[in-house]
Amino acid sequence: MSGEVGRGRLLEAVCERLLKHDPDIVEVVQFGSSVYAPKLSRDVDLLVISRDPKDYDEYLDAVDEVNPPFNVDVIVVKPGQELREELIRGVLGAFNIVYGSGRYILEYAKRLGDPTFEEAKSALRVGQRILKLALGTRDPLDKDRLFREAFDSLFHAARIAAMTYLSTEVAKWGVLRKMLPEPYNRRFREFINVLHIKYFYDGEYPKDRVEQEFDKWYGMVEEFLKSLEHEVKKKR
Repeated sequence: MSGEVGRGRLLEAVCERLLKHDPDIVEVVQFGSSVYAPKLSRDVDLLVISRDPKDYDEYLDAVDEVNPPFNVDVIVVKPGQELREELIRGVLGAFNIVYGSGRYILEYAKRLGDPTFEEAKSALRVGQRILKLALGTRDPLDKDRLFREAFDSLFHAARIAAMTYLSTEVAKWGVLRKMLPEPYNRRFREFINVLHIKYFYDGEYPKDRVEQEFDKWYGMVEEFLKSLEHEVKKKR
């Protein structure tokens, strides 16, 4: 049994247990790195939508009963409950419907406003600020976390720019890769593989020259953003 198939069956078992503990669940959505990078991810994020959410321990107990060899993080909400836009975009970036029709997550998608290049530029600026905070932090664990977040902010800037260019609100990252024309397609794939997976997720950024590496990727993402924005302006 392949690792991916095995994980899929374990997720089915987790979903069955969740439904046993909470029969009011209407949708279970897997999202995040376990969807777009299943071979590299170490955990699974689940958005559980329930008409009548139970005590959170019930959901933790459901996962523990299956005892999967990976971490399962569960977010529980009611249908239509207000969620942070950042969380909604994070879910919609890469997701699989584990249980339900997808109707409820689609409703969240319809609420989102169009992404903008200004949002992408904001993510770039935030990345710079996180880097400065990391450089002034002494605790090694805090420092590492902040460095990884800084690189990931660059990735999110590229993702928002790609979505804006394609005029799409709901696009899985894998879909964005296919829709973007060259050379943007190739560069965006590089941002995913290096900034999001290698540097943020795995923490394998060059520890001895973090600031220089950040500046290099900042310039690459900024150029990517500016090029896409220029292409859009030409079409108007």
